[in-house]
Amino acid sequence: MAQQGKGSTQADDRHEKARNLGEAALGKLAEGREAEADQLIEKAKKLDESALKELVEDLDEDAGSNPDAAKRAPG
Repeated sequence: MAQQGKGSTQADDRHEKARNLGEAALGKLAEGREAEADQLIEKAKKLDESALKELVEDLDEDAGSNPDAAKRAPG
């Protein structure tokens, strides 16, 4: 059972790191640095693709609660 807990911790760490990479990719996109953003996204996908899906869902929720959020987004 201890091994299961350790695996869970590793999964949590991978999820958190993937989400952080996704957030960093958004920052790079905001700066117009698409190639760097793509690299970060690929790294995040390899760690935990569900973290990126979660990030997108959170962004959708934030945009829904703040209609002006889309106006501030680059692009």
